[in-house]
Amino acid sequence: MKNKKRRVLIICSVVLAIAVAVGIAVPLIINAREKSLIRKYTAQDLPNVDNVILLSHCSEVDGKTNSVAGVKEAVRLGADAVSVDLCFRKDGTPVITDKYEESETAATLEELYVAMNADDYKDIIIYLNIVQLSEMNKLNSITIKHNMVGRTFITGIDEAHYGMITAESTIVPFLLKYELTDADKDAIANGSFSVPAFISQYGASGIEIDSADATAEVIKTFNDFGIPFIVSGVDSVENFCEPLLSGAATVYVEDIEKYSDILKDWTVAMQERHNSSVEQSLADLKNNK
Repeated sequence: MKNKKRRVLIICSVVLAIAVAVGIAVPLIINAREKSLIRKYTAQDLPNVDNVILLSHCSEVDGKTNSVAGVKEAVRLGADAVSVDLCFRKDGTPVITDKYEESETAATLEELYVAMNADDYKDIIIYLNIVQLSEMNKLNSITIKHNMVGRTFITGIDEAHYGMITAESTIVPFLLKYELTDADKDAIANGSFSVPAFISQYGASGIEIDSADATAEVIKTFNDFGIPFIVSGVDSVENFCEPLLSGAATVYVEDIEKYSDILKDWTVAMQERHNSSVEQSLADLKNNK
């Protein structure tokens, strides 16, 4: 009996040791793979690097996922644009929260606008993810009042809710969520694609597509047709780097600090290659004299 218990203890210890080893090894393997991918991508030149916009949701601060402080934190971590959830109070006042029941105590959109007009944030773009709709009059008026018309966009409108916001109801540009159909993909592949009718029908300024649909062909087609778009759902090195290499401008990332660091390293690597190329050219000229 004692030998049996001893064998059980040994087996349990071995299983535990294997589990611990796997728990340590798997993250290391994933991390090594990511580093390898990053090196592969940053070895390539990124087109229009100066026009890339990193969009992030408002960072969580003090347990709140929507706040003025959270927007500032997202900017500190590298965001060029920040998304907040939008609801309305009973009197129509727009507030930043994802819960209507908290609308009476949530920070107002006007407070956010005031903060974004400070010198440190004057270039930051704000995306308003519609959670609950109301009359757009107050939203329109405060956006004009704080000169945010060119820096504010509305998102979060899926196909089931097209038409609930139109260019006639708001001066704030809005983008419609769109999932490409097989017919769209076939049309893009054979060169027969045309601008989706719903864009002009509702007066949308562009569309929001998932990273799964953001292939090089799709991005090139949208750019060729002049269709503004956001690539959403960016949660891996591949679906961050591939759209950017294909010419996407605005990507909605889930980990702003991580992808901001990747973009910074990419920019540095490109600059170093450029400097090295210039130095080599100058040296060749000197040697050829």
